[in-house]
Amino acid sequence: MSSPLRFTAILLFLAGILTGRGDTVSILDPGATRLDLGPSLTVFRDTADVFTLKDARKAYKNGRFQPGKKPRPTFGFTQDTIWARFEVRHDSPDEQLWFAELQTSRMDELDWYLIRPSGTVEHVSTGNYRDHSPGMVDGPTPVFQLRMGAGERVEVFLRIRSETSIHIPLSIWRPDAFVTAKTVRDGLLTSFFGYLAALILLSLVLSLFTRDRGYAIYSLSLAGIFIVYFILTGYYTWLNLPGKRLAVHSGIICFIEITLTLMLVYLRYFFELARTMPGIDRWVLGMIRANPVVAAILLLGPYRIMDQILMLQISLLGMCSLAVSMRAWWQGNRVARFYTLAWLSFWLLYGISTAQILGWFPQPTLPELQAVLGVAISVTLFFLAMGDRVRQVRENMQLFQQQVLELEKKASHELQQQLQQQQQLIRDLHDGIGGLTTNVVMLAEMGSRAATNDKDRGCFQQIRVLASEGGAEVRSLMSSMDARDIQWADLIVECRRHATMVLAGHDIAFELSVSGDVEQPGPGLFPGMSLFRVFKESLTNVVKHSGAKKVAVRMEFEKNRFRMTVKDDGRGIPPEKGSGRGLKNMTSRIEELGGTVTCQNRQGTELAFDIPLPMKSAAAQE
Repeated sequence: MSSPLRFTAILLFLAGILTGRGDTVSILDPGATRLDLGPSLTVFRDTADVFTLKDARKAYKNGRFQPGKKPRPTFGFTQDTIWARFEVRHDSPDEQLWFAELQTSRMDELDWYLIRPSGTVEHVSTGNYRDHSPGMVDGPTPVFQLRMGAGERVEVFLRIRSETSIHIPLSIWRPDAFVTAKTVRDGLLTSFFGYLAALILLSLVLSLFTRDRGYAIYSLSLAGIFIVYFILTGYYTWLNLPGKRLAVHSGIICFIEITLTLMLVYLRYFFELARTMPGIDRWVLGMIRANPVVAAILLLGPYRIMDQILMLQISLLGMCSLAVSMRAWWQGNRVARFYTLAWLSFWLLYGISTAQILGWFPQPTLPELQAVLGVAISVTLFFLAMGDRVRQVRENMQLFQQQVLELEKKASHELQQQLQQQQQLIRDLHDGIGGLTTNVVMLAEMGSRAATNDKDRGCFQQIRVLASEGGAEVRSLMSSMDARDIQWADLIVECRRHATMVLAGHDIAFELSVSGDVEQPGPGLFPGMSLFRVFKESLTNVVKHSGAKKVAVRMEFEKNRFRMTVKDDGRGIPPEKGSGRGLKNMTSRIEELGGTVTCQNRQGTELAFDIPLPMKSAAAQE
């Protein structure tokens, strides 16, 4: 090979070596405001985490550093320690201060080694597990001061180790441009957190005014999201709040699990799954109960593994929620539209952010900012969905109230018709049977006066008594039908009147005694009628069968019991008549009221009726 060709090949070979090692020098000229260092980075994986700066420089000289494959190198969740190297030259006649920013707040350990041309090494460190070294720019992301002299060329090594996903979005800023960009970024995040706080308070207020617990659940979910992103965006560690090491790992897992549980509770409530989709509701309940177990498992394992499982869990639960909302929308539930759109917008931007963190494609913006944007859009749509649901519930309530009013009007009209029919029946009974019995009484009276012997007069007198009792029965029935209720005092008066009328015609003395609280609530219409008929039947038996000269009735009112005793001094009930129809009828009526009947034959007959209070009809007991 000729000398020129050999010389050219050597140059190409050296150029290839230099290019392969990524020895591109980044130039800082006076007009630059921001320089992205991604293209000039070379990286090395320290799998054993044993390298020092001296080892890293030696590895670089031996060609073991490789150029970053993407504008912003991403390594995902790894146990390796990542070393990154770049060179920068200050092309300006004057000394100038620059800021080097690693635009992520999630790294656990970060060491910055600046090597001057004289060999001097400047070292600062920061991270979730460390305090910021003096001289760093205060902020939620690591920012290093880079003071460059005129024409100075420096070499920088970064050592990064983290249980979170490692990505290196590294840039150099002119201070004024950095302040402007930081102001915009902080303003965006401050607006985001302020917006979340406003929605939390507004939801709590609405839950109090509307008495809708969905707003309270939604508010608690927002509080969980607020805390999660307050940690993710670096504000928790920047403010040096207590337990920052615990917060950035275990705290994230705990609050995400709490938020997921609340979102599932919100899903059940929002779509009333127990009523509309009982099969799906059982699955959702199972996931709610399983979440504490899942959280405990995630907290026990290494974060670099469990965080990926957590991301998978978020994706699965989110897709399930989205599927449920889409099904509800398909079934005609109008309020599901905002809920579905909320999940679609969130998972679209969350998916983009997750793919960037895992290094599947380049990062045009920071993953955290895309996730923040997705959350802001989705929580707004969730709030609209909640308002739409409340509106729909109110419309359904108004429709239901209107239907109830229409049913009440219809029932009132039917009741008026029944009352009119009842009044007509009462008039017919009064004019028909009542008039007939009155005429029978008058004719019997006339016949008795015209009779020529005692036997005929006795027959007419018997007819007159029976007709009078029939008329009294008709009047009693009419009074019962016309009454709205029966009080104990009314029943006692009616029993005394009837006993006096019936027994006086047969020369039977009558005595009625009452003890206890008569002013307590009465038996009611139908139970009172049943009790009065039992009383009448017992007196009828005395008149027909006992041959008694005296009847004593005692009514006792206790707190939980009413007892009525009817005792005569007659011959008693013969054994062959102990199961007569009259006694069976009385027993049946008393049992319908929940009571019992006892009968004793000692110097006459004593019937005792015990009934629990308050008194109920048989229909009410069933």
